[in-house]
Amino acid sequence: MRTALILTALLALASPARAAFLNGSDPVPGHPGMTYLDLIKQAVPDLAENDADDQVEGHFAKNPRHIAGPDFQGDPPDSVTLGLIEDQRIKIGGKPRIALLVDLGPKPDRVEGLALLMLFTDTPHPKLLDDADVGVDKDSVLAEHAVLPLGPGDDALVTYSEHDDADLTMGGYVLISPVGDHLKLIQFMQLTSVVACGWSDMETTKFSTAPDPGRAYRKIEVRVSSRFRHTDPSCGARDVPKTHSTAFSAAYRWNAAAHRFETTSNIEARWKAYNDAVFK
Repeated sequence: MRTALILTALLALASPARAAFLNGSDPVPGHPGMTYLDLIKQAVPDLAENDADDQVEGHFAKNPRHIAGPDFQGDPPDSVTLGLIEDQRIKIGGKPRIALLVDLGPKPDRVEGLALLMLFTDTPHPKLLDDADVGVDKDSVLAEHAVLPLGPGDDALVTYSEHDDADLTMGGYVLISPVGDHLKLIQFMQLTSVVACGWSDMETTKFSTAPDPGRAYRKIEVRVSSRFRHTDPSCGARDVPKTHSTAFSAAYRWNAAAHRFETTSNIEARWKAYNDAVFK
């Protein structure tokens, strides 16, 4: 994980519940004699330190799928390089689980970095249950609201990816269901924030859950908003977008027959239309 992202995450995303950044050699709490490298080797079995550059490198036993689908898949690198790790403890079906977000370096010819979300049993000998690449931009972390309670024995997960280019920040949040010990995309909310000559647009997303009587899990509520402002035009501002601050909301409810969270909202299309008006 790159230094700029670490600083951004610590300053902008930090909260008391936030997982710490870890290294492969760090011990796994609750599992004496085990390191994070031991866990990650279940997906990258030959991970080892390269004497030439002191990097921990290896190869996948099986190339991971991308949680957002083939548009983000890309070709896997010939080898992966272990970066920093985040450890988040959650529950699924009333059972404790270990969720690791592992930085495995860049992908060839892609903006998105390889960020592997790994789900393990939290037992004396943790077993890898599922994994998926959740990187939707250059650098990825667990979000400041990484865990969303779906009920007394279940949680959802949220990751965040971004890259910065001058006064432009692009990225977004990935909302993930681990129900049934399978990582499944609920929603990817793409964000673009900019500070330009004569105007700015700062975009944010908030997540929460609420009771949903008659359903197995709480409903997940998502609110995405834009704070659009006209600023000092003395810089010689031209072509300032004709738009205004806005916000859209959606609720995702559990469909037992389909075994997934669904929404009747068209938030994704409405948000895309708003951003098209701002940036195109």
